[in-house]
Amino acid sequence: MPKNDVGWDSESSMKKISLVILAFSIFFAVGIYFSRDYKFEHYAIETKTDELKVYKINLNLANWREFDNLPGIGPALAQRIIDDRKNNGRFNSIEELKRVPGIGEAKYEALQDYITLEVQ
Repeated sequence: MPKNDVGWDSESSMKKISLVILAFSIFFAVGIYFSRDYKFEHYAIETKTDELKVYKINLNLANWREFDNLPGIGPALAQRIIDDRKNNGRFNSIEELKRVPGIGEAKYEALQDYITLEVQ
């Protein structure tokens, strides 16, 4: 077997590189798997009253992750809300949320406590 310039055995070097790439890929995949279920908290306990306070999101400012964290809103519906806002412009009232496909009267009623147009 001819000697290479680097002094490495090419077969064992390829195995080491392959193992490093495999280990990195597994580590990366596990990180992605566990990070996809991360949800932002919508509730916080106020120390003065010990009651739960609902923090509303602004329909015109919220990002995909904030919509995805709302009850009854999944990734696809969150994206439809973002796309609707991009294509049709800002929401002028929270009732206009019903113009998004997949948000009917029942879903709108369930979301009313979590959405606003005001800046908090």
